[in-house]
Amino acid sequence: MMRLTQTTNMFSMARCKPLVLLLAVGLGACAIRQPEPNAGHLRPPTAAPGTPPALVNTPLLPPPPSSGRAKAEVFSVSVHNVDIRSLLFAIARDARLNLDIHPDLTGTVSMNAIDQTVTEILDRAAVQANMRYEMEGRNLFVMPDAPVLKHYRIDYLNVAREARSEIGASTSISQSSRGGTSNSSSTALSNTSSNRFWETLTQNLRDLLRETDKVMPEEGAQAATPAVAAPASAAAAQVAQVLVSAVTPGGAAPVPVAPTAAPVRFRESASVIANPESGVVSVRATFRQHMRVREFIDRVMKSAGRQVMIEATIVEVNLSDEYQQGINWSIVRKGVPLLQIGPAGTAMPSGVPVSGVIPSMLNYTPSRVGNVTTQIFAALRLLESFGNTKVLSSPKISALNNQAAMLKVTEDLVYFTLTGNYTPGTSGSPPTFTITSTPNNVSVGLVMSVMPQVGEGDEVTLILRPTLSRVVSYVEDPAVPIFLSQARNDGVNLSEISSRIPQIQTREMESVIKVRSGDTAVLGGLMRDDVSGSTDQTPGVGNVPGLGELFKYKKKSSNKSELVIFLRPTVVTSASLTGDLQSFEPHLSEALRPMPDRMRLAPAASDTSGGGQP
Repeated sequence: MMRLTQTTNMFSMARCKPLVLLLAVGLGACAIRQPEPNAGHLRPPTAAPGTPPALVNTPLLPPPPSSGRAKAEVFSVSVHNVDIRSLLFAIARDARLNLDIHPDLTGTVSMNAIDQTVTEILDRAAVQANMRYEMEGRNLFVMPDAPVLKHYRIDYLNVAREARSEIGASTSISQSSRGGTSNSSSTALSNTSSNRFWETLTQNLRDLLRETDKVMPEEGAQAATPAVAAPASAAAAQVAQVLVSAVTPGGAAPVPVAPTAAPVRFRESASVIANPESGVVSVRATFRQHMRVREFIDRVMKSAGRQVMIEATIVEVNLSDEYQQGINWSIVRKGVPLLQIGPAGTAMPSGVPVSGVIPSMLNYTPSRVGNVTTQIFAALRLLESFGNTKVLSSPKISALNNQAAMLKVTEDLVYFTLTGNYTPGTSGSPPTFTITSTPNNVSVGLVMSVMPQVGEGDEVTLILRPTLSRVVSYVEDPAVPIFLSQARNDGVNLSEISSRIPQIQTREMESVIKVRSGDTAVLGGLMRDDVSGSTDQTPGVGNVPGLGELFKYKKKSSNKSELVIFLRPTVVTSASLTGDLQSFEPHLSEALRPMPDRMRLAPAASDTSGGGQP
């Protein structure tokens, strides 16, 4: 049965083969024919039958780029009381250098140097031996350490700046009081900063060289010391001794007599010449002094060139009825755990705990993970629980180390003061009145001055003074109505004149704080209380004494607000949109942004048709 079944299946498959072939032929007849390409089209060259394709010469991969300059060759030296000449010849031989030694070079050297370069070994030898060296390619020149002139490049502005600020308050109304007593009080704070970089640098270099300077005779004078000069030579001393013995009577002991030395003029060997216009400082000093000068200039330029970006956000919180005493900072600290009281601790100097007291300065330490701006917004949302918040200004300013900077966003408000002059009339002339108008202006808005100092560990010490002013109301000058009344009494007809003086409300503070780079300091406690009222009454009846109070409507409103300042300094190492200022790139306009590569115009292709010059 099994064999029979297999035979039947084979027979069935044999009968199906012609059907499959017929179906394949039918489908091939129904296939879409590809159109023949146009004769004008370029045809790819057809390879000859049986010819293998040409070999493609693929270039090898280029070598990987070098990580940096070739490593300098190092040497090891171990000597004790060896003549400096012998050591220099050995170093030049091993380092394959051409060596020239001055004939006056002397001294011995003891050192143990392991895996150090030639310049490092020569610097150590120059400290022990009185020598200096110059390297020009493969040529090494060594000579005694004499003063030589070198030029240093100082990239700094040629400017001297003076910054002065004053803040104060006084309760005195009049200049003097009767009876010799006064109940007035005043408080004032004055700051003065002077930045004379070039003058200070030049004086510091001279003071530095004066400590290690030596006195040298001027050119054309005999080299000697300020003490009594010795004889020129031993032979001259013997001749002088013989002459003295010959003229000494009685065979007395000869008295040595030293010849009189010519006057010698001395001067300091080191000098400093500064040219602020070109940014060059020339120093004439010895090799050892130049090492100290180079170290001093490097330290000064590293510190003076540091830059700080200062971001501030000034927020005004209109306090609700529940928080008329101010913002409860303990609630804010619970919502933002990184908001902590500054280095003053948790107790005041008198021992009273800080809890319950509104701090005047808080340190908001942002997390190193996440966006600091988002975290500041979280703190602002917490402030909204105490009332309506309004951001008054968000200034950002950059300043160099120990350089004062000021940001001013104000509106100049113009007002006029009137001065009147009255001339009495006579029998033949009427009285005259002369009014002179003098324009005045006052700035209203935000003024912030700041001076940063960058210390070790990127700790920034700031002296800052934010000032926020606004116009509250206008006050009429009382002298103007009196002047007009006097003129009208004398028969002079003058039109109505008013002199309105603006009443300015100012809120400012000045403090010195220390914050780490990237941390945010919070300054608060500047509160303002506005009380306003209005009265409406029924015409006529409202003016009746007693009864008129029933026909009046009085409305009084008060608003208390607190000013909060967020301040965040950041030490900037790369002041560019691709560096530390990358977060400010979204604020840059499209016209100032760099053009993407895909939008740049491609260079015009050269004409290879051979049609001649255009």
